[in-house]
Order: sequence, then structure tokens, then C-alpha cells
Amino acid sequence: MTKELSVRLNGIEVGTLSLKDGKMEFLYNDKTEYPISLSLPFSKEPYKEKVCRAYFGGLLPENPNMRDLLSKKYKININDDFKLLEAIGRDCAGAISFHDKTEPEKAEDFVDIKGKVLSDSELKQHIEELPYRPYMGNRISLAGAQEKTAVCLIDGKIAIPEEDVPTTHIIKTALPKYAQSIQNEFICMKLAKEIDINVPDVEIRNIDGLEFLLIKRFDREVQNGKIRRILQEDFAQSLGVQSRDKYDVTVKDCLWVLNQTSEPAKAKMEFVKRVVFNYLIGNTDAHSKNFSISFNNGKIGFTPAYDLLCSSIYDCEQRIAMKIGKEKYYKDIKESDWELFAQDIDISPKIVKAELERQKSLIEPALKEILKEHSCEIGNKIMEYVQGNL
Repeated sequence: MTKELSVRLNGIEVGTLSLKDGKMEFLYNDKTEYPISLSLPFSKEPYKEKVCRAYFGGLLPENPNMRDLLSKKYKININDDFKLLEAIGRDCAGAISFHDKTEPEKAEDFVDIKGKVLSDSELKQHIEELPYRPYMGNRISLAGAQEKTAVCLIDGKIAIPEEDVPTTHIIKTALPKYAQSIQNEFICMKLAKEIDINVPDVEIRNIDGLEFLLIKRFDREVQNGKIRRILQEDFAQSLGVQSRDKYDVTVKDCLWVLNQTSEPAKAKMEFVKRVVFNYLIGNTDAHSKNFSISFNNGKIGFTPAYDLLCSSIYDCEQRIAMKIGKEKYYKDIKESDWELFAQDIDISPKIVKAELERQKSLIEPALKEILKEHSCEIGNKIMEYVQGNL
């Protein structure tokens, strides 16, 4: 028996995701104007399981606990990506959503932000229940390994959106095994912004001692109380790589994605800035799902940076997600490795060296200013790590 889901871009069907004999297939509609992914260029033939699992499965959470809870809630197999998308695929990263084939299409551009504003006690309860009740019961899917949920902001207050209203913000809770992870990510994101790396707005909120990180979604555009979705994908999806293989993507692989953007030279420079920054702050987890591109008004470009964390202060091994040159560990990187890195992304080594020196000159004073306002133990540890790299 074949099951089908309507795959929609901003509310209009672009193709059909089918499940045939336990395998996924995707076929574009004849009327579709633009491909939805670099890994899914237009084709008259259906795409088979491997690339479907990479792109569509890449929209689902990786966290085993979250997937287990979802599978129990909807009474489906934990590894059944098709049924998970059917259950929670109404508000995914980017502008893709999944619907029953019989549901009428409804074109979306900017829609009114509507929802139920939560009281502090309701919000606190929702956040505390996240490990047991993911996504606050809504049909929302967020990729990644961390427990988080998506909400909308109405007059600065956190709300649960009405059905089919896109979310505007992501809530991240503290990582259980990583002390002050919220403050860590907040400081690293603010630091990136101070040295001219594009990041979304972030803030720490506190409800009766419960802290959480509130991050503005960069795959949403808000104007005058209305919101629209922006199509985007991470590098693993662009390359047709499944989430489980996200650490297998190399810098050379990333070059292909960078060259598909509307301004490759600009994208390469942005990539250099982020790799250098991750090196200086000790972010060992900058894998292929932590770099993304957007498709907006006919242009392909880098999204803002995200998931910036000084993970090295928690990680004894400190093995990095993507090798720089020949090295797998930040502590072993030499000038020759930066030259090889430049070669891998087809850019002048002088540009890489100049960016390294630029960030080294700016990062310590910028961090000192941030810590004047946000003094904390983890901030001091980040400073100590950064100083060791200068």
C-alpha cells in the first residue's frame, strides 16, 4: 500500500512524498517553479529513499529521547521518518510543510501572528515538561540533537501559535551535562555579533529561577505583526547527507555548497569567518548541520550563524567536527593547516590569515565588554580559553 503526503512550499504543493514498501520517494509537481533543495534539482523521475531520508529526514529531531516520546505519542516507529513528518511536519525549519493530500492548498505570504499568550506559570510548566512533552503538543519539527521548542512572540510575550501560524522564536533549555550552557551560548552569540558575524537576536529569560535562551528564527520574516516562512536548508541536506552522517562532511564538501550560492566569493568569506571564530572560541561541534543556506527572493545565501558554543571547556577529547587542514584537534592546528584549509575552499591563504589576525585582535576586548554586563563563571572560562588561542 502506498501512502502519500503533500509537500508544500509556503502553502502551495510542490510535490508528493510517498511511502512505498517502507521506502520514501519524492516527485515534483509539473507546475512547481523552483527546486526546494540543492540535493533535489528538478527531475521528472522520483527521488528514492537515500536522498529523501537526507533532506526530509533532516527536518526531524535527532534527539533519541525526543523521537521516542514522539513515537509513543503518535504510536509510530521511532525510525519512521515518513510518519513523523506526517505527525509533526506542519512547521519545520524553512518553508516546507507536510499535509494530507486531501487538504486544500492555501497560499501563504505574510500571515497574522496569532496565538495564546502564556502566563509565567504556564510557560514554566511547558518548559519543565519539554523532556516529556516535546514541542508543547504542537505539530512542530525542529532538527538537531538538543531539546528545544518553537513559540511565537506577541507584544514581547511568549505564545503558542494557532494552527498553521509559523513560529517566530526558538526556546533552548540548559544542557544537563554542560554547566551554564545557556550563558555559554548567549555569550558566544553576542561575541560573534561584536566581531561582525551575522547572528540572530538572542536573549536569556528567567521565570522563577528557570532560565532559558530565546532565539529569533532566521527562517522567518516578521513585518507589522505578520510573518512569512523563508526556505532554507543545512549543508548536510544540500549535499544529500543523512543527519547520522553529519560529521562525515568535509571542508572540501562545503566548497560545493558555497559555489552554488548567488555570491560564492562572499559566501566563502563568511565561511572563513565562522570557521576561524569556532576555532578561537573552541566550538568543536561545528558540523554540516550547523551551517545553512537560505533561498530568498531568488537568491541563495548564508543564513545567520547559530549553535555557537565554547564546547572545548566541557570536552576532554576536543576533537573537532571538520578537520582544518590535516588536523582533527584545534590544539594541533599550524599555519600550514590554515593554508590547506584555504586551498580546500579555493580562497587565498592571505585572506584566511588576515581574518585570523583580525579576529584575534578583536575577540578579547569584545569579550571583556560582554562580561562586564554578563559576568559569570562560564564566561571567565571562555575568556581563559580564548586567551590561550591568541
